[in-house]
Amino acid sequence: MYSLIIALFLMSIAAYIGMVNIIYFLAPNEKWTDFPKKCHIKTKCTRVADSNTRGYGLKPIELDYSIDYVQKEIIKMIDAKPRMKIINDSLGFIHATDVTPFFRFYDDIAIKIFKDNDKAIVWLQSQSRLGYYDFQVNEKRVQNLHQKISSL
Repeated sequence: MYSLIIALFLMSIAAYIGMVNIIYFLAPNEKWTDFPKKCHIKTKCTRVADSNTRGYGLKPIELDYSIDYVQKEIIKMIDAKPRMKIINDSLGFIHATDVTPFFRFYDDIAIKIFKDNDKAIVWLQSQSRLGYYDFQVNEKRVQNLHQKISSL
């Protein structure tokens, strides 16, 4: 009896590890160098920029700081999150990933920071790499980032 339970437990762990590895290899890291022009699949992407996709009630963020200062503060926010990792950053642009807790799906986050009328403007986009629906994970992520960046 115990050997059957142990065998089922070990098979479950092996299946989970196999699934996580398949997800990892289906969604490799690609270094983005520019902010995306749009969300390609609207059900797995949230964008607050020149044109919003979801991002309900949000507008691009306007701050009275330099691009460099805003970018450094956003990088600190990202570094403080255990599952987020910066893939690429250059002046005015950040590309990061966030990994969902259980299934370990990779999502991409793009942040564009630029000057307009002496204000630093911040655009945000978060999108899933795999699938056609994100169960509002990207919406929640953008809402959270928007709130934190707005409070600078």
